[in-house]
Amino acid sequence: MGVFFDLGRPVIGGWMGGGWATHDEVRGIDIVWGGEFGQEGSILFGVDVDTGQVIERHWIAGREFTCNVDPRNGTLWVHTFHGLYEYGHLLQSWTPQHGMRHHGFPLLSRQRFYHGCLGPDGRLWIGTHPGAHLVSFDNNTDSWTDHGVQAPEPLPATQQVWCNPQYVAANGEVVCNIQRDPSGRVAYDPATGRTRILLTRAERFDEDPPAARQPDAVTRRITARFLQEACVYTVDGEERRADYKPSVATDICGLHRGPHGDIYGSTIISMHIFRYNPAERQLQDLGRVGWGGGEVYDVITCNDKVYLGSYGGGYFACYDPAKPWQPMPEHGGEHEQANPRNFGRLGDEMNRPFEYTVGPDGRIYIACRANYHVPGGGLAVFDPKTEEKSLYRDVDQSVQSVASDDTWVYGGTSIRGGRGCVETTTEARLFMFSPSEGRRVFECIPQWGAITVGNLACSPVTGLVYGSTDTGHLFAFCPQRRRVVWRWELEDAGTPLMGIPEAHGIVHLTCGRDGDIYGVTRHAVFKLDVTTDRLVHLDKAPIPDLCQIVEGPEDGVFYIGARGHLLEYHVRETPHFR
Repeated sequence: MGVFFDLGRPVIGGWMGGGWATHDEVRGIDIVWGGEFGQEGSILFGVDVDTGQVIERHWIAGREFTCNVDPRNGTLWVHTFHGLYEYGHLLQSWTPQHGMRHHGFPLLSRQRFYHGCLGPDGRLWIGTHPGAHLVSFDNNTDSWTDHGVQAPEPLPATQQVWCNPQYVAANGEVVCNIQRDPSGRVAYDPATGRTRILLTRAERFDEDPPAARQPDAVTRRITARFLQEACVYTVDGEERRADYKPSVATDICGLHRGPHGDIYGSTIISMHIFRYNPAERQLQDLGRVGWGGGEVYDVITCNDKVYLGSYGGGYFACYDPAKPWQPMPEHGGEHEQANPRNFGRLGDEMNRPFEYTVGPDGRIYIACRANYHVPGGGLAVFDPKTEEKSLYRDVDQSVQSVASDDTWVYGGTSIRGGRGCVETTTEARLFMFSPSEGRRVFECIPQWGAITVGNLACSPVTGLVYGSTDTGHLFAFCPQRRRVVWRWELEDAGTPLMGIPEAHGIVHLTCGRDGDIYGVTRHAVFKLDVTTDRLVHLDKAPIPDLCQIVEGPEDGVFYIGARGHLLEYHVRETPHFR
């Protein structure tokens, strides 16, 4: 029986947005609205533009949301992109007269809201992903209508498609961007229920949408930017600050043991890096890196430095703990004095650098997924000595996970390419990559029916490679015999994180100093005893949604992400005497 310690929430307020302006005719004030987002729920807050005081605060049951403002009456429509335990297609509204109200869901299955626009009559039009439906809500009748799929044929069953309503044209048609491969633009006519194609990706569309305008009663120009450090907005060019205090933690998605035994990690969406010092028991948010938006997926240590990759754009970078934190955002982190220092994009359409391993040649190998609408991914390579980057492209599948031993680099793939592409394969693969030859020397399907090999770990005790799949299976692969020699079935699945683009969770694995493989499911910690080939359930965690696990400087002490919390887990509880 082990014991858990909650070390706290390393990054709070790292994922914020907004800037919607409304006029409150009841109180006679203008309000600028912001959102603080997180895996455990979000907060919609409203700030009096004259005083900077927070006068509205509402919990939203979703990981992320966006808003549309009705310019006729200042109604704020709130629709969720990502739900907590269901798809994100819940609609709410705020009015000065009634406050917050719920309007439920459209009658759709397995769809989430994407973006929306308002018609001149106040009807709200919202597009969905991944099925590209167009739905509308009529506030006069409090009713939903599903107007069907807007993407033109062909529609492969596995392709993800976004419908993005842009505006309602003068003739009443709803103009929508269709985002996928290939992309295009369509117009839906509510009077006839018909959709016509305006253009394909190869064509040009010169008509601009009507200019967005603030509510009629808002006569001042109000813009805003909401950051962790401060909620800043401008009124007619004058900069002001809101007194909003962030309170939502962003979920941990990356963990690794760093120099001097410290634990380094990253969190979803925030672009922040944190550090935990086990000796001093000090948890520190180092701050936001100096480039881009999206998320730092993971971190890894090589030669006393911490390396990291980020979405979007597929950037790779390095943080030197021996030097002061100096992100230099004015240079995009690419200045020689920047810390972390951004080495630029990995290239060739790589967009999501998921996981990393230091290979037998001392170079860092990076599991990558391609950009939106682009199939496949690749295995990127970064040389810390020369700072050179290279890529081994896979046009059919992305590389989701990597591990290495003294001879090989191992990769686990996913059939998913960049979102919106057409998938051409049906099962995930495991491959062996030779650093000296620069090629894959072997690949196989390690688990029938699995679409992703989510994580990999090597044990020096057995010389085997252990992996997890989206089907809830573990496997052991023998590099010498080049075959899977053992399989186990878990009782629980991994944690699905919004931002790591899978509809399933990933079961994370790590090799302990004892050579056994330790892992986390959504609720519990387990161990693969590699000498007996026995799967052992260890403990249920006090906080669910576990993601990542790494052993610290002390034997048998592991660090685990649990939503926005960092947990310290001792495999065996230390007895106390007095």
